[in-house]
Amino acid sequence: MRTKLLTLPLASAAALALGAAVPAMADAPASTPLVSYSGLFDGYYAYDFYNPTTSNTISARAYDFRHNTPTLALGEVNAWHTAKPGGFGFKTTIGAGDIADANGHVNGFNNGTSESQFKSLMQAYVTYAGTGGWGADLGKFYTPIGYEVTESNGNMNETHSVPFNTIPFYHAGLRVYSPSIHGFVFTGYVVNAVYDAPKTPAVGGAGVENNAGTASFVGNVIWTDPKGKWVIGDSFGTGKNKFNLSLGPDPTKNQVTVNDTDVTYNFDATNIGGLNYTYAQTKPDNTSDSTKATDNAWAAYYKHVLNPTSDVALRYSGGTFKVDGASPDAKPWEVTATFEKHPASNFLYRVEYQHMGSNTASFANKDGVLKKSQDVIELAGIFTFAG
Repeated sequence: MRTKLLTLPLASAAALALGAAVPAMADAPASTPLVSYSGLFDGYYAYDFYNPTTSNTISARAYDFRHNTPTLALGEVNAWHTAKPGGFGFKTTIGAGDIADANGHVNGFNNGTSESQFKSLMQAYVTYAGTGGWGADLGKFYTPIGYEVTESNGNMNETHSVPFNTIPFYHAGLRVYSPSIHGFVFTGYVVNAVYDAPKTPAVGGAGVENNAGTASFVGNVIWTDPKGKWVIGDSFGTGKNKFNLSLGPDPTKNQVTVNDTDVTYNFDATNIGGLNYTYAQTKPDNTSDSTKATDNAWAAYYKHVLNPTSDVALRYSGGTFKVDGASPDAKPWEVTATFEKHPASNFLYRVEYQHMGSNTASFANKDGVLKKSQDVIELAGIFTFAG
């Protein structure tokens, strides 16, 4: 559901970029073998002009954070069986690389335990397809929340925006989706947690595991304009999680709320624009143990197709991250320009320049010195396959 073939038209790409909770097996052709497969290899080289050594990482980037080091961002293989009406199917996504590590919360205190033990199994669910176009999935799957998706070739840019840092990566539980009703597709989720989180000394994992002992709920609706101009989506999540936005996992249960609104507009066959707004808040049960945190983040996108094999994309995103009692609020922002080339139908490369800034000194160099901005240039290549 969250992978995208490079030959999709702009309208279809926009729908997938929204992370639409459409029937999960819809990415397989109508006539397929018993098991179909697809995959990708995504590699990059990034140079941060503020970190001129090979041993440093780049600040405030979700996935492609290694400086001056050729890196595998993601190697991924999907295998699925398409459910026929009244029947069952499945999908698995196996991944490796920095993105799989980041999604699995691999770090110094969570390596091979808790959520990180599931890092390579990025998705794994069974599907039942109803006879009227509805369906249900049970297992682990990517979140519908957010404009951008995990696989970079499903997005306009290689890097991810500020709002992407405020949303979960995945959920585990049950989702049920409707058929298209006058262009609307509705999906409801009952999951272990809104925000997947690692295990800390004080907190159990959340995601595949359930650290709060209660269910959380996510709803998603996508409307696709029959004329192919608009795709509008909204996702809402709520529940009691041991997770505090802006502060990380917390031993106290927090009432978590997140809402994400996405708009894509196809101006014509060669121009597409998008808007994304995300609001997220946690309210702790015990304020002596944690603090209320509120995140607001936004992004604007524009893509222009130069010719059948080349396009350019621009993105501006920013946010305000507020923690009660802390001052000042953090206000990061970034602007990104991307040139994309498709030498073949199953290969693309991107050259991307990004300038990031903040109202506070947030970007560290090799000596640990902080400043208010950084500039990064990146070259990325993505190879896809299917069968």
